Amino acid sequence: MSVASFPRAEHVALLRQKIEERLRERNLSLEVTERGLNQYRCQYRFGVRRQRTEEWTEISIHFQVAERLETGQNDAELNRMLDDFLDQHFS
Repeated sequence: MSVASFPRAEHVALLRQKIEERLRERNLSLEVTERGLNQYRCQYRFGVRRQRTEEWTEISIHFQVAERLETGQNDAELNRMLDDFLDQHFS
């Protein structure tokens, strides 16, 4: 892994966009925010919640998932991760 591979602001923006798209596709009204990094595991952390009064539920996404999205590969891998996460925490 090169130094420039992780973390990258472009990855955060792309992942957030894809997460928000998936929420719209599933007709879910949830708030999403970037929650920082897990440097040890090379993951981006995002928080999701229904209302401002609720605690954040976090999902971690490895930087390689973002790299694959950035290079034009389809988003099926990320969608599977998001669907599993959403089914577990928001169904």
